[in-house]
Amino acid sequence: MTSVDFFSIFIYLYILWFLPAYLLIQNRLLDVFQNIAAACEGLEAQLVISLGGSTTPESLPKFLGNPIVVSYAPQLELLQKATLTITHAGMNTTLESLSQGVPMVAIPVANDQPGVAARIAWTGVGEVVPLKQVSVPKLRSAIQKVLTEPSYKARAIALQQAIQRSGGTRRAAEIIEQVISTGEPVLVQQ
Repeated sequence: MTSVDFFSIFIYLYILWFLPAYLLIQNRLLDVFQNIAAACEGLEAQLVISLGGSTTPESLPKFLGNPIVVSYAPQLELLQKATLTITHAGMNTTLESLSQGVPMVAIPVANDQPGVAARIAWTGVGEVVPLKQVSVPKLRSAIQKVLTEPSYKARAIALQQAIQRSGGTRRAAEIIEQVISTGEPVLVQQ
């Protein structure tokens, strides 16, 4: 197994396509992975690509920059070491990145992802590259901007702290139980 501790910059890539491998390649979504790998090449960073079960690493061509490509990755463990997450702006990966104080580059694909990506940009925790505009120069620019401008990390840490103060699932359960038992909306106390 390849160690990711060699590099001081660790980039975690998770973009779930919900497509079988033949459609992934047929629809040219493979180009997105190739563009991301090329954009990270030469950054003195270790790129880890998690395919989320959408295909196997063996079914893909070799990517530039020699990233670590795996079918599945222990996302929470990797995010504890990550400097940056490149994501499709799915709610889980976005919240898990923020829970670890990790800024992002978002490439929204479908459904709620463009809205989540817009909030990533609006809150200052990352940059957005629309799927139709993905290119090596645009990705490299977004990645370098998030890695080098301290405001992205600072905003991610501020949101990490807000998430920690929010009470998490325990507080969510309390609110749900209160609504069910009273039939009234619950007002959040500031």
